[in-house]
Formats: sequence, structure tokens, C-alpha cells
Amino acid sequence: MLIKKLFNYGKLETNSTKREALHYIALMKFCAMILILRWHLYNWERRTIDLGARMTEFLFISSGFLVGYNYYQREMPATYEASFKYAYKHLRLFYPLHFINSIYSFFHLRVKLNLTNYQMLILNFLMLKVWSSNKNYALGFNGISWFVSILLFLYFLSPLLLQGIKTLKKSLIIFVFVAITRYGIELLIIKGSLNFMDFNFHRGPIIRAMDFYLGMLVIPLFIEIKNFLDVIQNKFYVIYLFTIIQLFFPVVIYYIISEYSYLGRKFFIFIFTASTFIIGFDYGIITNIVKKEICQKIMSCQMEMYLLHPDLNAILVKIFKILNKNWPKNRELNFLIKFLFVFINSYAYKKYLRNKLAVFMDKIVDLFKKIFE
Repeated sequence: MLIKKLFNYGKLETNSTKREALHYIALMKFCAMILILRWHLYNWERRTIDLGARMTEFLFISSGFLVGYNYYQREMPATYEASFKYAYKHLRLFYPLHFINSIYSFFHLRVKLNLTNYQMLILNFLMLKVWSSNKNYALGFNGISWFVSILLFLYFLSPLLLQGIKTLKKSLIIFVFVAITRYGIELLIIKGSLNFMDFNFHRGPIIRAMDFYLGMLVIPLFIEIKNFLDVIQNKFYVIYLFTIIQLFFPVVIYYIISEYSYLGRKFFIFIFTASTFIIGFDYGIITNIVKKEICQKIMSCQMEMYLLHPDLNAILVKIFKILNKNWPKNRELNFLIKFLFVFINSYAYKKYLRNKLAVFMDKIVDLFKKIFE
């Protein structure tokens, strides 16, 4: 019965139209993805602050916030069928690239053909490797895919998690419980109380589900305040205030990350929850710029950039070697070349291949549906 539901994908119907997009959060997510790429493409010894971890936390929290915002007070039943449909809605767009990326990584790294690596490859294909008790499996030979594996799990959980934000009171009670639990787990990790478990908690689905849910749980309060601000959004002082916030938010956050990095995750998960809540109010002038079609197109391929950047970087390095060229000594120019190479190829994939491969994946799923009918 469960297998039938797995392949019985289809459009997830809701009883209302989608809300207007939160453009500034979309911009910040795109910037966070660029910083993750910058973090990955630089050598380890050049990293002064843990930007990769911080930006990952922001992405999980803001993703939960946006799912909650888009589906708040919209009917999405907490059933296996709804979970599979919602997860598949996202999976079909990035799984073909994930599959290709996994195959390329397997052969590019010349992984030894032994049982352990075959198990790792299968878990990678099934997007289950983050559930392994072996913490090395979370990274494996295609290290970045832990992120999308967890993200898929969170999409699957979303119909259930959305039940917790039906009322303001219920969401606040659950928020306090999740926040205390999340903080407590972080303290146990810091003190080494969980060292007996061979598991990387920060690349595991449980902690990231809490981060995702913290972002989602503030939505009822956000909607309450937004309904009030919508009435006065065209007032000069509202536009001025949120323009100032939008201009200085990246600077302030970068300063906090730089100066207070020693406070660790137990501090930043709440900083990012609060900041996501604040920047969600799209009343600043920058929002009007980000709404432009060209900006929307540029920001639309961030998942492709994430999935492709390790392999594209390896290809670019080979190209430079073949051409007998040295990398520019300037670090920022070095990164700019890599970023443009990743962006151009990612955008091209998204524009010309993503939907075609998604349709191809639909056909494969249809074939399995017929088998299990």
C-alpha cells in the first residue's frame, strides 16, 4: 500500500491561491548559496569563519519559513499521499541532476569498487545516506548531497509539520518546545555527551528538521503582523524603515558571524530565526528591484549551482591545466571565474534541460505506477 502511494504522484491541490513571493528572503537565500560556493571553492586553510555552517543554518530555517508562509491556512492533509506528492513535486526538479552528479563523482574520484562504496552509492541514489549510523556516509564521495537528502525529507514532513501552525497559540507553544529541545541537544553535543554515537548530528535529518520547523513555526505571528503592516505599507516611514533594514541586514549579519562565531550553532539558529522573521516583511525599496524579471531569472538556479559546483570546479581546474594556465593570484578574481563558470552552466541546465529531465522522470514513475497498480 505504501509503495503504491509512493508512485501515485500528482498535483497537490490546495483551497487557495499561492501568496505573493517574499522577494528579499529569496535574494538572501541566493546570496547565502553564493557564500556556500565561496566556502567550498576556497582552500580549507584560508577559511577564517565557518560561513558554510552559518549559511546552511540560514537556508534550512528560511526554507521552513517559506513553506509555512506559502501553505499557512491552506488545506494540505497530513497523509502519506500528501507527503509523497509534495516531496515528489520538488524531487522531480533536482533528482536527475543529483543522479548525474553522483555518477560523475563516483567515476571522477575513481572510487574503489568494494561493498562499502557500492552501499554508499546506493544510499546516495536513494537519498538515504544521511540516515546511516556511519557519519562518513553523510559526506561519502558526493559530499554536498547530504543537504538535498535532508531537504527532501523535510519536504516529505511538511504536510505533517504544517498542522502545528494552524493557530497562533499552538505554534508558539510548539516553538518553545522545539527551541528548548534544539538548544539542549546542542549543549549535549558541545559537552561530548553524545560522542558514543557514530553519527554526524549537524548533517543528520533530526537537527535540521528542528531548524526547518523553527522557521515554519513563527509564520502565524508573522502573518498577524503582516496583515497590520499591509494596511500602512505605502507610508513613507514604513518604506524607509524596511529599506534601511534591507540595506544593512547583510552587513549586520556578517559582522555578527565574524565577531561572535565562538557562540556556535546554539546562538545562530535563533539569530537566523529572528532575522528571517524580520526580513520577511517585503516593504523596502530593494524588494522592488529584486522583483524585476532579470533578477528573478538570475536567482532561479541556486539549487543547480549547489549541485553542480564541485564537479564544475574540477572540470575547470582540468581545463586550466590543459591550457597550461595558472589561476589568478587574486583570491576574489579566482572565485569570480569559478562562480561565473558554475552560474552559466547551472542556468543553462535549468533553462534547457531541467524540465525535460523532470518529464522523463515522470515517465519512469508512471511506469512504476503501472507495475504496482
